[in-house]
Amino acid sequence: MVATFKIAVLGAQGVGKSAIVRQFLYNEFSEVCVPTTARRVYLPAVVMNGHVHDLQIMDFPPITAFPVNTLQVGEWADVCCRGLRSVHAYILVYDICCFDSFEYIKTIRQQILE
Repeated sequence: MVATFKIAVLGAQGVGKSAIVRQFLYNEFSEVCVPTTARRVYLPAVVMNGHVHDLQIMDFPPITAFPVNTLQVGEWADVCCRGLRSVHAYILVYDICCFDSFEYIKTIRQQILE
């Protein structure tokens, strides 16, 4: 049986979340910035240490706050947040030239830890 690992990519608008995902999946990079307005799910398979692993990479648009728990109305009411708490790993992306994007990701990281 192949295990599926769920990964969420989070960050402020315009920091390059989608570009990082596309670079990883397709080895391509575009200079054009197209804002992510809805959650995008990619389902690649990777071979690691001789084993095949399925990935579920979720590229999220900027979220206002991390859902406190799975029963919180926000996670189920907001389609883009569905499944955010059940992932195995978070990739937190910020722009090193934009202090606000770093502050945004610090806040999201703290909310994840809580």
